[in-house]
Amino acid sequence: MLKYDYEFYIITRNTDLGSNEAYKEIRKNTLFENEGVFYYYFSEDQLNALSVINKINSLSPDLIYLNSFWSYPFSINIVRAKKSGSLKAPILLAPRGMLSTGALGLKSLKKNAFLTISKLFNWYKEIPFHATNEEEKGDILKQFPKAEIFMAPNVNSGTVYTLSKPKEKNHIKLFYLSRIARVKNLHFALEVLNLIPDTYQVEYDIYGNIEDAAYWKECKRIIEKLPANIKVKYRHELQFNEVQSIIVSYHCLFLPTLNENFGHSIVESLLCGCPVIISDQTPWNDVFIGNSGQAIPLNNIQNFVDCIKHMASLNNEEYAIKSAAAIHYISGKLNIAQSIAQYKTVFNESAKK
Repeated sequence: MLKYDYEFYIITRNTDLGSNEAYKEIRKNTLFENEGVFYYYFSEDQLNALSVINKINSLSPDLIYLNSFWSYPFSINIVRAKKSGSLKAPILLAPRGMLSTGALGLKSLKKNAFLTISKLFNWYKEIPFHATNEEEKGDILKQFPKAEIFMAPNVNSGTVYTLSKPKEKNHIKLFYLSRIARVKNLHFALEVLNLIPDTYQVEYDIYGNIEDAAYWKECKRIIEKLPANIKVKYRHELQFNEVQSIIVSYHCLFLPTLNENFGHSIVESLLCGCPVIISDQTPWNDVFIGNSGQAIPLNNIQNFVDCIKHMASLNNEEYAIKSAAAIHYISGKLNIAQSIAQYKTVFNESAKK
């Protein structure tokens, strides 16, 4: 899509966040090209502020696009380098929901202290932001009232992937697809499952990188105490090209996240004909209108329980109607061509700063 109009250089680390395991078959500390996009993966021993700044300067970019607010090596240090004059290229910062109320509520003391310091030194005074929807725009303006904000929605390929999946009455296969971190609220999902009566048989498979090992231990303690009718398994992290072929065999996504500014796993699920049971902290709060699931307030755990019971109680014919509705709902929501045009405008205007 956009790679045919722009030359992209992606600079990142060669491990998942919170992991010490390096990516296999990835060349580290070397610039290489793959399918028209250039990549540079820093190994942990080479990753520091000076190395990242030097690498960026060596590329002489027309625009630096930051895909995080809180990352020290790939956001905060780059913003500070721009402020000090060590970087000349314009910056566009996409906070990816990290300034939402839910996200700021985690480790709030540390985050609020940083925000206070950053405002004191005007680190973000001339940094424009990219917001993916009006809610995220409002979150940014709460912290930086004078910020210049460019709007463009998140982009998904929009590919529908269908598979006939039998649905037995009073049995359901749920899945979780996200990084394992407190903001994604996996422990809450497990607490909901603990309240499902033994009339229903529930399978819940967890996919995602374990970003927070201590939090995962907390979740495992809950899993160990679940009743016999609830089967929870941690599978593994899914590669991008695996996602649809794996999740298409499940009945429903269960992701009561504290915050999601887009929710790629939600979109992928719906494209696979999987209804979703999610919190009301995502852009997909009207999913119930399309008969494609429920977006439920996090202060009502019983509503989550009732929703899972209802989905589990469906027979094969009843479930097939909801599965088709999920595809119909999301297909009507995605407009890929329009989104690409918006990104072109955002990138071109940001590069002029």
